[in-house]
Amino acid sequence: MSTPTVPRHRPATGRAVPLPHSRVTGTPPEQRRAPAPGIAGVPATPDGCHCPEEHEALVTEIAQLRTAMASRAAIEQAKGMLMMLTGCGEQGAFNLLAHISSHTHRKVREVAVAIIESASGRERLPADVQAILRDACPPGSAMH
Repeated sequence: MSTPTVPRHRPATGRAVPLPHSRVTGTPPEQRRAPAPGIAGVPATPDGCHCPEEHEALVTEIAQLRTAMASRAAIEQAKGMLMMLTGCGEQGAFNLLAHISSHTHRKVREVAVAIIESASGRERLPADVQAILRDACPPGSAMH
């Protein structure tokens, strides 16, 4: 069995540096077993059992990362809409979202989704969010 090498990582001697085995599985690729069913990507012990605490922590982390990714997309869309409405930059648009969030006691993501839903015609913008946006971009004001 040979150890995998990466030519671009050479010490001063010019020899390739061996790479360690996968940290997740601890075994070389040719000796790896298929993951336990229904838990793809979760580290398993050599006998295929999973540590319940580690599994729960990973499931929680995955859920949090998915929520963060969804939140980021909505926030970016809302920022773009606010930039067009107010003529402000990216940071100004985020600051406005944060201001609305803190004054309406909603999460920034919830404010962003409300703005997107309103702009697409699916929902009315909540009155408290409307009032703050009206102050930030009064009707008839020049956009740029």
